[in-house]
Amino acid sequence: MVQQAIEVSAPVHTVYEQLAAFENYPRFMTGVRQVTSLGSDQTHWIMDVDGKRREFDAQIIERSPDERVSWSTMEGPLLAETITVRPMGEAKTQIIAQLEADIAFLMPSDRHGQESLNRRLKDDLTTFKGLVESGVLGGRAIPPSGASSKRMAAHSHTLLPGVSADPATPATVAARIRNRNAAAAAAAAATAAAAAAKAGTGTTAPTGADPAGIAGSARMGGRTAQSDMWGTGMINEEERG
Repeated sequence: MVQQAIEVSAPVHTVYEQLAAFENYPRFMTGVRQVTSLGSDQTHWIMDVDGKRREFDAQIIERSPDERVSWSTMEGPLLAETITVRPMGEAKTQIIAQLEADIAFLMPSDRHGQESLNRRLKDDLTTFKGLVESGVLGGRAIPPSGASSKRMAAHSHTLLPGVSADPATPATVAARIRNRNAAAAAAAAATAAAAAAKAGTGTTAPTGADPAGIAGSARMGGRTAQSDMWGTGMINEEERG
């Protein structure tokens, strides 16, 4: 395991929010191409390891607001990190990162694995510091996640003042759309009925229609689980075809 610390000229909440958003990691973590949320407390990672594409799932172990972020691979070669943030005044934050990795997997051709891993972690933190202090990171709200401590509900999960702390979920968005469409349909029916009554035709608006105009829905497909030839859960791009 290697450990590095660095100070960032930004409030602790801003620093924490960016470290808790794993979608940001390709911007500063060496070798990481993409990190995608799988919902709940899991993420899917795509990395470039010594020129080869590797994929794995990681478990978010802890996300304590303004304090700590911790994650680890779920199977296969070990890759785990714990990042602790500490306020150093109102506008400065100390970051302490501990990285544990299977050196043979992460840097197979490096003969100075532990030393190189330590330098790599330091470089990653320096890159993160530059991104936050320049404002490249820190300007958007972070999507909610199921991984949290018991105190998470007491903290705002936004980066800018005035941004809602509870971003809409797909379910709430769908409900709002249905309610809006139903209200629009009811208003149209009332207008039609009033016009018909005024004209003396006695025509009334049809009933029983689907106000949203939705005939049905279908579930979206999920990601197919795969494993490599060694059964480690790491997937080689060449083996994927």
